[in-house]
Amino acid sequence: MYYTSIIIAITSGVFYHIIQKSITSKANPLISLVVTYTIALVLSLLLYAFDQSRINLLEDLKAINWASYVLGIAIVGLEFGILLAYRNGWDVGKLSIINNIIIAAVLVPIGLIMFKEQFSVKAILGISVSLLGLLIMKL
Repeated sequence: MYYTSIIIAITSGVFYHIIQKSITSKANPLISLVVTYTIALVLSLLLYAFDQSRINLLEDLKAINWASYVLGIAIVGLEFGILLAYRNGWDVGKLSIINNIIIAAVLVPIGLIMFKEQFSVKAILGISVSLLGLLIMKL
């Protein structure tokens, strides 16, 4: 499941950007998000119904903490921002790279401080090279 999970994330991420870029500019971005999250809700509920590890809905809902609610806010912000960026002329390749590198760079100190994560010299060099790549691309 270690590699399967990242393959799912990468594949979904590629489709995510292709589809975000393909949303018609005629559609209201907020209504587009409503449709998107309605489909996500229905699919999630269907997958939950077939999940063999589930206990029961009430117990599973009780196990949810504040993070799931705030994540909903963050996801809407991410989706809305990316949709607006594409509508304002960002290239599909550049937006993804710039967005992900800057997010990763911001998360490094957060990971160190909040989650006590350890970063190797290799990881810090990799992020530094990525940031240098942004400068070369002339962000």
